[in-house]
Amino acid sequence: MLLCAGCAGHSAADDVDYTALVKIADAATIRQWMEQGRSFSVVDVRSTTEYENDGHVPDVDLHPYSIYNRDPMRNEAFMEEMEVAFEPDATIVLICSHAMRASQAAHDLQRKAGFTNVYVFPGGYEGHHMQGYPSGDGWKSAGLPLED
Repeated sequence: MLLCAGCAGHSAADDVDYTALVKIADAATIRQWMEQGRSFSVVDVRSTTEYENDGHVPDVDLHPYSIYNRDPMRNEAFMEEMEVAFEPDATIVLICSHAMRASQAAHDLQRKAGFTNVYVFPGGYEGHHMQGYPSGDGWKSAGLPLED
């Protein structure tokens, strides 16, 4: 399982609502998977600065993704990194600050690289309840494992 954390929502560049195109794994789902001993990976798609300064999920893989494709070369590198690090059927949960980047990254992994079990953690690492985004209290406030 692949879990990516990050931001979610609409892309100003192409006006696509990525949140409707990706699967969600919320705090209850993550707890259930942990209790079941289910194999999954959490991937943080925030910047290195956010990861270092704001804290992160323990044992998370950091693979930054550029929001709205502002840095296409970074996103090409992201795709290559993910294809090397994970099998296409791995369960991955993506996480970012609010779920926007994670949703965009999950969509790219599904569409461009054929990943089949990619999920987005709603609310991201920090948590939010903004309209148009997968809202949630965030990894931190959900009481899930943390590493500062």
